[in-house]
This record gives sequence, C-alpha cells and structure tokens, in this order.
Amino acid sequence: MSSLIAHLAAGVTAYACRSAREPRPFDGGLLAACAVLAVLPDLDYLLWWTAGIRVEPRLTHSLGFAAASAVLAWLALRLRSPARAYTAPGAAALSLLAAALSHELLDFLVGVHASPWLWPFTRETFVSPVGLLPSAGRLDFANVYLWRNLLIEIGVLGPALLALCAMRRPAWRLPRPVQFALAITAGISLSWSLSLPR
Repeated sequence: MSSLIAHLAAGVTAYACRSAREPRPFDGGLLAACAVLAVLPDLDYLLWWTAGIRVEPRLTHSLGFAAASAVLAWLALRLRSPARAYTAPGAAALSLLAAALSHELLDFLVGVHASPWLWPFTRETFVSPVGLLPSAGRLDFANVYLWRNLLIEIGVLGPALLALCAMRRPAWRLPRPVQFALAITAGISLSWSLSLPR
C-alpha cells in the first residue's frame, strides 16, 4: 500500500488540476472531498485495527467503490450549496473521480497487495507485476523502512505530480534547471524503488 502522504498528495493534485480555466476560485469543500476520497478506501484498515475484522477481498479497493464514493461526494457538494454555481461542474466531478481512482492506481503501482478492481462483477484480484513505488511498510514511527520508503515515494511521486500540475496550470511551470533536477530525482528514486525486494 502507498503511504497516507502519497494518497493525500494525489487527492490535492486532482483538486489542483480540476480545470484548465484561469482563475480558479478556491473551493475548500471540493479540496476536502478530493483529499478524503483519495484516502477513503483504507477505511477497511480501521475495522482491522480497531475491531480485528479483516474484510477480504478488500471491497473498498474496487473501481466500483471509487466511482460510487465520487458520485456521493459530488452529490453532497451540490446539496451543500445548491445556489452555488460551479464554474465547471463537470471539472469538479472529474476531479472527485480522479481523486477516488488515484488510490487504486497508487496501491497498484506498489505491486504488493492484490485489489478486487472489478468487484462486484468478479472476485478476481489484480496486482502489478512490477512495483514502481515502495510499500509504506509497517506503520511504526520507529520503523526505519517506513521513513526510507516514504523518502523514495516522495522522490518518485513528487516530480510526477508537479509535472501533472504544470501541464494543467501553465503558471506553475518551473524553470528548466529545476525540472531537470526533479527528473533526475525521480529517476534515482525510481531505480532505488525497483531494487527493493517485494
């Protein structure tokens, strides 16, 4: 599984890339919804940690759950302020869906845990044959591997998410030397991640 930080970063990126229009007014509700949707599938861990209930297959890690949770979040935002007109309601809906689906993508890129993407149509699970991202590891602040993996994950995802934002928001483009340094950082981090045992 990816770290909480990676999932939140993906949710914030989905919010930041929500529209090609400028200016984009700040929408705290949409930002919060994107962040929540990006981490929501890991609610099944709360059942395991608090009640000892392990749900298999992990239904919250299906594409159907992601789509349903995005639709519910969109409806909740619309009901919260029906008089408010989004400048691009379709862009908001796509941001919510992207945030929800980002969780499945990041976990897939770790290449460790199988996910029932097509549930309820099939119980078949899917796992990437290649782990591009390191696993978050055991959640213990004394676990040195947690910190090492977090550093690698930031090195791989940070430049990728910044590049995605720069494609959608030209004002966020970084100077060429910074882009070059971020590309080198991503390459080194990715090769480090690929060298880890799975």
